[in-house]
This record gives sequence, structure tokens and C-alpha cells, in this order.
Amino acid sequence: MAANLDFYRNKRILVTGHTGFKGTWLCWLLSSLGAKVYGYALPAQPGNLYEQSKPPMSGVCLADIRSSREIEQVLLQFEPELVFHLAAHSVIDGSYDYPESIFEINLMGTVRLLESIRRDGCGIPVVVVTSDKCYTQKLNGCSCREDDPLGAAEAYSASKACQDLAAQCYQYSFPELRVAVARASNTVGGGDFNASRLIPYLLDCFFSGRTAQLRNPNFVRPWQYVLDVLRGYLMLGKALAEGELKDSTIFNFGPRSDGFQTVACVAEILGGYFPNACWEWIGAAATKETEVLRLDSGKAERSLGWRPIYSLEETLAQAAGFRTGLSSRSAQELCREQVEQFLERTETGEAAE
Repeated sequence: MAANLDFYRNKRILVTGHTGFKGTWLCWLLSSLGAKVYGYALPAQPGNLYEQSKPPMSGVCLADIRSSREIEQVLLQFEPELVFHLAAHSVIDGSYDYPESIFEINLMGTVRLLESIRRDGCGIPVVVVTSDKCYTQKLNGCSCREDDPLGAAEAYSASKACQDLAAQCYQYSFPELRVAVARASNTVGGGDFNASRLIPYLLDCFFSGRTAQLRNPNFVRPWQYVLDVLRGYLMLGKALAEGELKDSTIFNFGPRSDGFQTVACVAEILGGYFPNACWEWIGAAATKETEVLRLDSGKAERSLGWRPIYSLEETLAQAAGFRTGLSSRSAQELCREQVEQFLERTETGEAAE
């Protein structure tokens, strides 16, 4: 299947969660492809990437994804031709403090979006972004495939599994709807300032000269470049909109083999970009997370023609370069530059080996 993203030129695209990390980069990528980008989300967090970089937008609605009334108004006002649903509680943090809110946002926010589209009768294609955390914790390090069982231990992961199942429900129950599910995890890139995630925390420590204190050094995760993942979402959205998906509409988007690495390995590589980087292991954390998480994205390669372009080292170099670049350049300039570099790589077909 062709990976031609000229499909997006002049298309009206709605991104829910556009003020988040991945949402901001998706807006930059879509606008660089010539799309008319609309956003629906809560206001940006002070100082986050969206607020700093101000991606080109054709229209914005600041509202809660749980508000059916606001969603319906946005669909009427913006008349999107395709929706990327990223609005969500996006981190494990809070799972034991406010689980009800996490389920409300992730599950019922998705239901209200899909129900608004169903009631409207417009049949807008929707790509629902969930997570590889939706998979059961009992795969014992095996690579997760799209037909593996869902299941989770804490509220965030369970809510993503529920969100995933809700999207599948609407796809199967209402044939007039076009719904696809994208599962990815641990997206890495410049401008992620959420220090509860490993890479932003390491960058913050290394840049400021503080010693990073890390737990679970042997945990294995899939680490992947944010623009690689978003390109996968765009290819899936194109295929969904053009009716090219004949079978299942659920897809994993994971890194190539070098992207499945331990926390220790990632810290070692990232520390190499900072002359005074230092870290220490302070003992294993009490956690119910799986120790080894691997994602099989062979289906996306076979059906969509997608595969990651950036290696793990290149991915971490982009994140480090963005963080140091902010000392002398604007976030807007850095976002535009990194998107242009990425699109040049996609045109030449140059991929990491």
C-alpha cells in the first residue's frame, strides 16, 4: 500500500487532545503536509510544547472530551473529514489516586466522541489512539500482537483496554461507521516536559547537571520516535478513509528491533549527549507493571507499508538536540525544522537498519 501522504493536502482534520505532546507534533506534521488542522482539547498546560511552539491551526475548541454538546458543535462547525482521537489521560500517574476520573476521560470520552459521530450520521472516519498498555500482563515478554488478549493491572492500563474495546464495539456494531485503533507506547521526541516519564526526566536531570535516580533498570520497553509513530497514524487514517482496510482495523506501531531496550541502556545512550550526565540506581520500585513489554508491528508493515525510519540512537539524539536547542532557539523553529528533516527522510525512503 502506498505511503503517499499527499492525501492530507487541503483535508480538514480534527485532532482531539491537540494540546498534548503527541497532539502538538501531529498538528505540526499535518500542517506541514498542507492539511487544515482543527483542535479539540482542554487548555494547554503552562509552558508545554503546544503553548511554546504554537503549531499552525485552522480552528480550535477548548473543551472537555466528555462533553457531548461541545463535540457535536465542533463537528458541525469544523466539518472534519477525518478525526484523530488522542484526548486522554495519557500517563500511569494517578491510577491509584483518582481512577474514576481516568476511566471517565479515557473510556467515556471515547464513547461520547463516537456516539456524537454516530448520531450525526456523517460517518467521519476516526482513528482512536490507545496504548500497548492495554495488553494483558501475562504475556511473559512475548511480542504483543493485535489479536492477543487485553487486560491490565491498574486504572490507566485498564482504561486504555476499555477505550480500545469501545472503539471495536462501535466498529462492529455500526457498519456505517469507520473506526480504527492505533496502539503504540513510549513515544520519544523533543518538547516532552512531563518529568513523570523517563526520557523527559533524564533530559531534565542531565541538562541541569543533577544526578538522575532511577529504578527498574532491567525493565524492557519499546522506545520509538514520535514522528515515526504519527506517520503510522496518518497512514492508517488514509487507509481507513479510502476504504483500503478489508479486515481488522487494529494496528500496533512499535520500533524496530534496536528500539526494544532496557531503561539502563536508554540512560547510557542519552547520557552520552551531555558531558556531565550521571545517574544512580536506587532499588526496584514497587510496581504492577510488566517487566518486559514488546510490540509486534508486522501487521502495519504488511498492510500499510509502514516501518520506523529513525533508529533508537537517532531518536534519542533528536530529543537531546531539541532540549539543548531551546537554549538559543524557539520551540516553534525547532519543531518546524525537525518535521522538515523527517519528511525529507520519508521522501528518500532512508530508514535505520
